[in-house]
Amino acid sequence: MTRLYISGPVTGRLDDNWYAFSEASNALNEAGILAVIPHEFVEPGDSHETAMLLCVNELTERTQKRGTRYPVPAFDGVALLPGWEQSEGAKLEKAVAEACGIPCKTVDEWLEEAR
Repeated sequence: MTRLYISGPVTGRLDDNWYAFSEASNALNEAGILAVIPHEFVEPGDSHETAMLLCVNELTERTQKRGTRYPVPAFDGVALLPGWEQSEGAKLEKAVAEACGIPCKTVDEWLEEAR
């Protein structure tokens, strides 16, 4: 099963943009994709720095696959929400993912690919 990390704007958004993340997660889950959102491990009162540390740590989680010598990313990709381009945190997550060889596409692109 494909496992995606959802990235997008949080800071300054109503309810930390939970609705948009939840809606995307539900759509991806319905398409047979396991989606993880930052709201699952970042608490509402966490500082931006703490939130980014938690998010980057989650995003760079790795696993060992049988028959491989080196660890591989635990996520198959990053699903970007609309407005990610205006979010410093989402831009950082995208850059980290790409540096680790994790593909980044919009939520809609992942959904289209799953069809």
